[in-house]
Amino acid sequence: MINTMAKPKIKKKPMTLDDFAAVIQRDIARMATKGGLQAIREEMVTKADLWPMQRDIKTLDKNVRDLRDDVKQITDAMVSKADLARTIGDELAKSAYAGQIGELRNRVNVVEEKLGIKPARRGA
Repeated sequence: MINTMAKPKIKKKPMTLDDFAAVIQRDIARMATKGGLQAIREEMVTKADLWPMQRDIKTLDKNVRDLRDDVKQITDAMVSKADLARTIGDELAKSAYAGQIGELRNRVNVVEEKLGIKPARRGA
C-alpha cells in the first residue's frame, strides 16, 4: 500500500548574523575549554619558529638600507644630460679643431643662403 499522504516540508529559517555570531562564540568557548586555543597559539608562536623570522627581517632591513645607500650614491654621482652636453661643448670648444668647425659652419650658412635653403636648426 502506497502512502499518498506526503510529509510536510519543514521550512528552515535563514540564518542571521546574530545566529552566526552565536555559533562562532559557542565554537570559541568549546575550544577554550578543551585547551584548543592555547595549544594552537603555542604551536603557532614558538621561540624556535620566531627567531629565524626575526633574523630574516633584520637581514631584509639591512639589505634595504644598503640598497638605499647604493641608490643615493649612484644618484649623487650621476650627471644630468644638460650638464653632460655643456661639458662636451666646452671640451670641443677647447680642441684644436674648434676654429675649423666654426669656419666650416660659416661657409655652410653662406652656401645655404645663396641657394635659398632655409638654415637647418643646429645644436650649439
